[in-house]
Amino acid sequence: MALADNYEELNSIFTEIKGLDAKSDKSKIEELLEDATEILGDVEINMASIKDPAKKKEAQEKYNMYQRKIKAEKRKTLLGPEKTEGNKGADMSGVAKSRQGLDKLNKAKDLLADTEEVGQKVLSDLAIQKEQIKRSTATMKETNKELSVAQKLANKMSRWWRA
Repeated sequence: MALADNYEELNSIFTEIKGLDAKSDKSKIEELLEDATEILGDVEINMASIKDPAKKKEAQEKYNMYQRKIKAEKRKTLLGPEKTEGNKGADMSGVAKSRQGLDKLNKAKDLLADTEEVGQKVLSDLAIQKEQIKRSTATMKETNKELSVAQKLANKMSRWWRA
């Protein structure tokens, strides 16, 4: 796909994201941002084939712009829209903001604990699998030795019967 097509696709994704509600359409926005990230990866690959330094610089600037847009949208999806100086206090008191921040921190802490638990389980499973592989390897080596002995005996018996 050409860079122009990639840029057009990225623009349509950001246009679609603008029309969505950050709270109720969060999963759709995250899905669109993943698509945008994949397209941006294609852009990066296509940029490598550009030989003209001026065009390469222009492509790099567009790439950086879209990268910043994706990062900003991910941040907005995760934390909610940024407040401007004029409306920061208009919709939320300091206590409510603190509670909301604390709730987000607690959710992040719970998510971290869950992630750590999953990581420990994976490590435990990997240790078990390592031991199973070691045992299987040892069994395989022993079987190979026994097969070699059996092959030698079969060869000797074969020579004996032919003689």
